[in-house]
Amino acid sequence: MKKRRRTNETPGHSVRGPPVATTSGRLSGSVVNDEWQTTAVSWEAVAHLFEPWRHRRIWMPFYYDGACAEHLRALGFRHVIHQAEDFFVKVKDARFMKKVDLIWDNPPYTSPETKERVLRALVASGKPFAMLLPISILHVGFVREIVDTDKVQTIIPRRVHVCKTGKEVVPFKYLCWLCHGLELPRDLYLIDDRDCAEVEG
Repeated sequence: MKKRRRTNETPGHSVRGPPVATTSGRLSGSVVNDEWQTTAVSWEAVAHLFEPWRHRRIWMPFYYDGACAEHLRALGFRHVIHQAEDFFVKVKDARFMKKVDLIWDNPPYTSPETKERVLRALVASGKPFAMLLPISILHVGFVREIVDTDKVQTIIPRRVHVCKTGKEVVPFKYLCWLCHGLELPRDLYLIDDRDCAEVEG
C-alpha cells in the first residue's frame, strides 16, 4: 500500500535537519543553491577536535555564501579551500586532491541517492572527511556498505545553529558530524552548544 504524504510535509524537502530542497546545493553545478550556512558558534563548538588540521589544507566543497570558510579561518584554520565548484568534478581532479588533507563541510540534505553518491565519492578520494548530516545517516544500510566502519567516528552536537544569509539563526537537533579516517582519540563525542565545551557521554 502506498503511504500518503503527511499534510505538513512539503514535497522535495527534507524533514530531518534544515529544510533543504532535494534539488539544492552545489552538487552538480546546474541547480540553484538552497543550503543553510552553519554559523560560527557551531564550528567553534567542534574546532578543538580538529586541532591536528589547523595548519593543514582543508577543502570545504559545498559552497553557500562563503561565510563558513571565514568562520574556520577566524578559528585559526588558515588553509581553507572553499569555492563554488562542482563537487563531483573536483573530487576526481587528482592534481587538486593531492593538495587536500581534510574534507570538512555541511553538504545539502538531498535525496538518499545524492547522499550515497556524495559518500561514495568521499570514500573513493581516500581523504579523511567530516560531514554534517542527519543523525539517521548512522542507521542507513548503504553507509555501512560504503565506509570502512573501523574508521568511522561521530561527533554529536546538542544543537547546530544555522541560518540563511542575513536571516535569523535557527537551532537544529538530530544532526551529527560523520567522521571517516580522522583518527580522533575517541569514537563518540557529545558536544554542548551552550559553552562550546565537550560533554562526557
